[in-house]
Amino acid sequence: MKKFLLLIIGLLILFACNPPDDNINNPPDDDTVTVEIFDIVGQFDMNDGPHALAVKGDYVFACRDDKIFVVDISNVATPELVTTIDDLTKSNIFETLLIVDNTLYAGCTSSSGVYIIDITNPASPSITGKSIDEIYEGKKISPLKLFYDNNILWAAGSNGLNAMLVKYNVQTDGTLTFDKYWSSTQTSNIAGGVWANSSNVFISTADGYVYSFNSSDISTGPIGSFTFEAESGHSHWGKTIIGLNNQLFWADWGAGFITIDISDPANLTAANLITNSAYKAQFPDAEGTNVYDFVLDNSTGKLYVANGWSGLLKIDINSTDKVEDYVDYFEQQYFCITKSNENVLVGNISGGTSGTKGIKIIKVE
Repeated sequence: MKKFLLLIIGLLILFACNPPDDNINNPPDDDTVTVEIFDIVGQFDMNDGPHALAVKGDYVFACRDDKIFVVDISNVATPELVTTIDDLTKSNIFETLLIVDNTLYAGCTSSSGVYIIDITNPASPSITGKSIDEIYEGKKISPLKLFYDNNILWAAGSNGLNAMLVKYNVQTDGTLTFDKYWSSTQTSNIAGGVWANSSNVFISTADGYVYSFNSSDISTGPIGSFTFEAESGHSHWGKTIIGLNNQLFWADWGAGFITIDISDPANLTAANLITNSAYKAQFPDAEGTNVYDFVLDNSTGKLYVANGWSGLLKIDINSTDKVEDYVDYFEQQYFCITKSNENVLVGNISGGTSGTKGIKIIKVE
């Protein structure tokens, strides 16, 4: 009997010292964790969240204020800062990033212009050139978005007063030479998105318009335009645009996510609109739409939208009249987004009460 009691006591002590697994308080080994779609699998904290992201291999470039952060994401669970890029000779506010082969183009306001950065070795980048403070009839470009196509770099932004579009020719060494520009006559406006194909270039503006141009001569002005009446309380703020064949996808902040038919660039028409009310009709418990930025994954035919109301939206390119899936993380503000392998990376610019500012890595495949 005494031996039996000792055995029971021993088992109780062993159980007390080794309680059952608890995935919250005692996470199991990584090999036993099942990572679900929309799980946050990694995070890199920043004092202020990034305004733009770009990925090359195992490295993500994230810009905010006067610095570009280079972060190693080879282990997504523990992203590590490798270095920062800055230019102490200039007062810069980096706002947009674009990678073309081994070159990183960084658009900045304040000093204005585009930096050319060699990222052949992403862990050891170097500034190789600048197109800054070049004045054209008293105007200079502060780029908010860049797009590259067929040795042309398009920069969309503002000259401090009007929306502006600049065409640069890209040389074999990656440097830029100015070609043409267009500036709107409407004051207090900016261009927040740009995309081009072989014959036309398109921009989106803060007042809720998309304009089309003949890419051969943008200086003559737009050949077509599109806008629509936004829902009450959900005003326009035209941002990212990305084209695919005869469709142009447009993130228009509170107004929603719009698909535009660009088969006739002189006559742009809406193909589909996902407004706040349409999204809430699908998912009544969702926070709502506030679409800042999005990325297109051509390999899967999916669009991933950084939703400023705290979440992430997934849209199929063949059904752009509805949201395929979504997640709300609450009290976050996702301002920018890019994709890396089976994950998307979002720039969170508001910590809210349940998280910190910086880069979040989210599994989507």
